Amino acid sequence: MQPAHIAALALEVPFADIVAAERIKHGLTNESWLVRTARDAVVVRISNTAERDLQIDRQSEAAILAAVAAADLGAPVLLCHPATHVLVTRYLGKPWTFDDAREPANIERLAGTLRRLHALTPPRGVRTVDLHATIEGYLRTLDEHGSQHELGTRELRTAAREAAGSLRASSIPCLCHNDAHHLNIVGDGEVRLIDWEYAGVGERLFDLASACSYHEYDAVRRERLLDAYLTTRDAAVERRLELACWLFGYIRDLWLAVRALTD
Repeated sequence: MQPAHIAALALEVPFADIVAAERIKHGLTNESWLVRTARDAVVVRISNTAERDLQIDRQSEAAILAAVAAADLGAPVLLCHPATHVLVTRYLGKPWTFDDAREPANIERLAGTLRRLHALTPPRGVRTVDLHATIEGYLRTLDEHGSQHELGTRELRTAAREAAGSLRASSIPCLCHNDAHHLNIVGDGEVRLIDWEYAGVGERLFDLASACSYHEYDAVRRERLLDAYLTTRDAAVERRLELACWLFGYIRDLWLAVRALTD
């Protein structure tokens, strides 16, 4: 079924009401379209990748989408059908740019949104994002494909496992997005997040680390993010954020390597 037809079903309008359907170009794990009627705009997403290898849980994602929509942290959901890999949500507007995510005021807005997210009670059925298991899963996929990737050296495997263990030792599990890339952030005032496929119950600093790593935050920007996120400053949290940033970069590179194998 074509995206325009899916949008018409989700909106419960005749197909003739659809006036435009534009493919959104930036999706790496999905095919997405912005579909409009004269009054509405929705995003139709159809998954197109090997979900097991990329550690995507669509049932968990569905539960999270409902929860964050209710909390006004994500887009309202019109249709979510994990079995057919189809999702339709309201269109929230254009996502941020790389430069937007580096603006001081926006860093503070994002910190506030992440703080609200981390305070939510996770819904039932949501997966736990175990960073150690994530690393092992990606490395296993690389090994199964016979990939002699530089990310799989004994030294890097050991460093990543130790970093994941250190973060887990003093973690307070909470609902996390885990992919705070500027293309997943929307809003000039109230900031909302989209693309929740890697969300789950996990380490809050890994969420902050995704924003820091994607947008190349220097020490000043990281301090601003922490100042806006925390009620009181803590040197131990600063050190853990540095560790989380390194681990996020390593896991992101593993993901990219696995993604290349499963294209």
